[in-house]
Amino acid sequence: MLCGLLGGLYLLSVYGELGRTLTQQPNVHSPQQPNEHSPEQQRRQKAVRVAMQHAWHGYRTHAFGHDELQPLTQSGNIRWGNWSISLLDALDSLKLMELHTEYAEAKAHVRNIDFTRSPHGFTISVFEMTIRALGGLLGAYELDHDPLLLQKAEEVGRTLARAFDTPTGLPYSQLDVNNPKLSGAGMASLAEAGTMQLEFKQLAQISGKREFWDMAERVSDVLEAGSRTHTGLYPMYISVLTGQYAKWTEYTVGAMADSFYEYMLKQYIMHGDDKYRTRYIASVDAITSTLVGRTKGNLAFVGRLANDGRLVREMEHLACFYPGLLALGAQVLDRPQDLLLAEELTHTCFVAYNMTATGLGPEHVYFIDDGGLGISPSDSRYMLRPETVESLFVMYRITGDQKYQEWGWQIFESIEQYARVEHGYAALVNVLQTNMTSNLEDSMESFFLAETLKYLYLLFSPPTVLPLDEYVFTTEAHPFRIIK
Repeated sequence: MLCGLLGGLYLLSVYGELGRTLTQQPNVHSPQQPNEHSPEQQRRQKAVRVAMQHAWHGYRTHAFGHDELQPLTQSGNIRWGNWSISLLDALDSLKLMELHTEYAEAKAHVRNIDFTRSPHGFTISVFEMTIRALGGLLGAYELDHDPLLLQKAEEVGRTLARAFDTPTGLPYSQLDVNNPKLSGAGMASLAEAGTMQLEFKQLAQISGKREFWDMAERVSDVLEAGSRTHTGLYPMYISVLTGQYAKWTEYTVGAMADSFYEYMLKQYIMHGDDKYRTRYIASVDAITSTLVGRTKGNLAFVGRLANDGRLVREMEHLACFYPGLLALGAQVLDRPQDLLLAEELTHTCFVAYNMTATGLGPEHVYFIDDGGLGISPSDSRYMLRPETVESLFVMYRITGDQKYQEWGWQIFESIEQYARVEHGYAALVNVLQTNMTSNLEDSMESFFLAETLKYLYLLFSPPTVLPLDEYVFTTEAHPFRIIK
């Protein structure tokens, strides 16, 4: 509460009339929910907590301080620049699930991380470090208010801010933190450029450092000013040097674009700036009319718009965040038609799980009219991704329909049966294959701790735990309190 008060006072003091506008919040209501936290849901919630303990134990035992656990070889990697990314990403999950010993040990390690350095010759992903490292520290600070977490978040923010020193203010996608001279590719993806506003604005609000807010807002303005062909749709790539979009790219809500659309709505909810509401509505109308398709069996999906104007009838697992976003927008903006589409798309994302031998969802599915379900895996990997359970969580909170809890529990049981290994959880090579011999990948991404298990835990928690009318979740599921 103190954090929210200080953030609101900060905006009023440094932004004047703009600050007063931004602190007028949209009207976000929680739906009617059953008050009873039934014994069955308590049991399920505890089972997810046990899964988090198991995943964390593997990381702590074999990879503590490294970026990720490799559960099959019982080792760790430094693929993200040796910033202990799994630890940072998991902080607020540990705190939320009341794993006090694990959280205390993890937080103590944060003090020792030097966010101004990485291995020699290594470049870090500005996007991934924003959502995983900066977002992770800010999410933990939201639940804990330990000044250490804010101090380290500022350290991350200052390091990443160097990437924004470009002619347009758009960030380079990669940064060599050891080299004071900036260099990098001239193009950034839409998601890379447009998924940092929540994190840097939150850092500005709780630290009182206006420059972080201004930096984030400038990026949004440049992305909106770039020349585009389709109202409400944004190309996948933009030049950080000129601020102009590439003309040869597709349009999608999947990889390279997804969280850009997500942050339109969530910036409006967090800060009340009406321009983000307008942009979000325009994007939903464009996506609904241009990217949404249906099979003859009436399965709705969100595809891609190709350069030649064709609808590519393929949907990524990453795009399964979108029904949850639609449901949240329907609630906040009173758009009941969006909730109807959200229900259809959530069903499709669950079908993608339910149709496989393992009960786990493939990375990509293709939609065909073959007289059957009309859906077929085009990339059969399962990477422990969170997007489907994220939408199940939001749909349950918005509608109160317990079928979303049942679907989530079915997915969790499949994770336990096929992805759980002795030293953590492992990604699957092929969700159509139940013989686990050579069907596991030596990978447990940090988002499994930050998002997948957190959303499952919340799905079986009372609606009073991190309620949607009080918190916004970042694209990495880190909770930020709405400043009212």
